[in-house]
Amino acid sequence: GSSVTNAFTPANDGTFVFGTSGGTQTYNAGLTTTSVGSTVTLNGTIATSNDAVVLGAITLGSATTVDTNATDNGADITVAALTGGSNNLTLSTGDNISGADITASGAISGLGNLTLADVGGTATFSANVAVAALSADSTAANITFTGSTNTFSAASTLANDGTLTFGNSTDDSFTFNGGLTTSSVGGTVTLNTNISSSDDALTFGAITLGNNVTIDTNATDGTGDITIAAVTGGSNSLTLTTENNIANAAITASGAIAGVTTLTLANVGGTATLSADVDVTTLVVGNTVANVVFSGNGSSVVNAIAF
Repeated sequence: GSSVTNAFTPANDGTFVFGTSGGTQTYNAGLTTTSVGSTVTLNGTIATSNDAVVLGAITLGSATTVDTNATDNGADITVAALTGGSNNLTLSTGDNISGADITASGAISGLGNLTLADVGGTATFSANVAVAALSADSTAANITFTGSTNTFSAASTLANDGTLTFGNSTDDSFTFNGGLTTSSVGGTVTLNTNISSSDDALTFGAITLGNNVTIDTNATDGTGDITIAAVTGGSNSLTLTTENNIANAAITASGAIAGVTTLTLANVGGTATLSADVDVTTLVVGNTVANVVFSGNGSSVVNAIAF
C-alpha cells in the first residue's frame, strides 16, 4: 500500500527491489528506473495515476502488474530487457486512451503469461519474446511484434479491437506451441513472416500479407489444423501446410483469397477446403496433399495448374 507523491527517479549503483508479492505501490508523478546501476526487481502491482513508467532492464520477482491508469497520452509504459523468472506480467495503460502506449525495446525471456489489459495506444515489442501464453482482449487497441525470434509455449488468444502485426521481415519467426487464435481481433491482422506451431491449431480471422508468408502447424495428429477467413495478399505468396500423411490435419479457408501471387498447398494430411472465391496468379498443389475442395463461385487462377 505504499505511495510516493512526487516523481521518483532512483539512480543507486546497486540493486533495487520494488514491492512484494500481492502488494501495491503507487507512484503518483511517475517512476523512472533507467539509471539504477544493477538489477531492478518488480513484485506485485506498480501503479501510477496517469503518469509514465519508464523502466530499464527489469527482473520479475513474482507475478507483476504495471498500470499507469492513463487518462491521456502521457501515461506510457516503457521497458527495456525483461527477465521473467517464469512469473506472469500484466501491462495496462488505459482503455480507449489514444496514445497511451507500451514500448518494450529489449528482449523478453523466461516470462510466464503476458497479458495486455487496457491499452489505448499501441503495444510494441521490438526485440525477441519468449513467454508462455499471450493474451489481449477488446480493451487493448494496437499490438505489434517485430523481434526476430518469438516463441509462445501456451495457447495464445488475441481479441484486441485495433490492429495486430506479426513481424517486419521474412527472417522473423513466430512459433505458437500451444496454438494461436486471432479471429476476434477487431482491426487488420498483418503477417509479415512465417507463423508456425508444434501440432497446435492456428485459427485466424481475416489476414493481410505484408510479405511472403508460410503458415505451418507441423501436425502429428488431427489437432494441428489451420483455419483462416479472408486473405488480402498484397501481391505476396502464401504457403499453407499441416503435414503429409497426417489424417484429418486440415486446412479450412472460409473467406475470399485475393491478391496472392502464388498460393501453395504444401503438406496436407487431411482436407484443404477453400470455400470462397480464390483469385491468385499461381496455385500449387503437390502430391503431399491428400484431399482438396475448391468450391468458390467466381475463382480465377492466371497460370496453368496441374493437380
